[in-house]
Amino acid sequence: AHNPSMWAVHVGLTEQPVHGAQSLAVDKIIYHARYRPKGLDYDIALMKLSTALVFNGFVQPICLPNYGEEFEEGTMCWISGWGATEEEETSVVLRSAMVPLLSTKTCNQPEVYQGYISNWMICAGYLDGGTDSCQGDSGGPLACEDSSVWKLVGATSWGIGCAMRNKPGVYTRITQSLSWIRQQMELLLSRKDNPESLHFTLRLK
Repeated sequence: AHNPSMWAVHVGLTEQPVHGAQSLAVDKIIYHARYRPKGLDYDIALMKLSTALVFNGFVQPICLPNYGEEFEEGTMCWISGWGATEEEETSVVLRSAMVPLLSTKTCNQPEVYQGYISNWMICAGYLDGGTDSCQGDSGGPLACEDSSVWKLVGATSWGIGCAMRNKPGVYTRITQSLSWIRQQMELLLSRKDNPESLHFTLRLK
């Protein structure tokens, strides 16, 4: 899984198999150095594509949140992915659902996740269950709209079961990851063998 040549990124599709979507090779995969497979923190990675994406009606960027930006409990956000549903192990149609954000205090209650939720995590979902991300959705977006601007608030990370009572989805908190993301992108752009470093300056608020 660490070999970039084993990966391809398909964008601009809402159904499988791939028809008319852009397929791009992966040049580099950057894992967080402190991530451990048996741990729960630092669950984030970046992919550098071999060629640039072409934005169109089906392919658009999403904004990163600002440093220190807070998202209130109860804010309704969207999750999406190709993962398991009640009917099937994986979905051939891109699924999406709206879920409310939960505070760390709520998510760390004894009947929920018993203190396992760290600053690197954010919870979203219904404590009554019923709507959730599931196996196969990992890495997918938790996206929230803020004044007509879509922001990537979380990346699907883990949970106990799927859509179970008192077991909401847990996502990597992107605001906690911003410094690491910036550091990795600046390292890539500053390398002398990268001609892009002459033309681009990374800007994160």
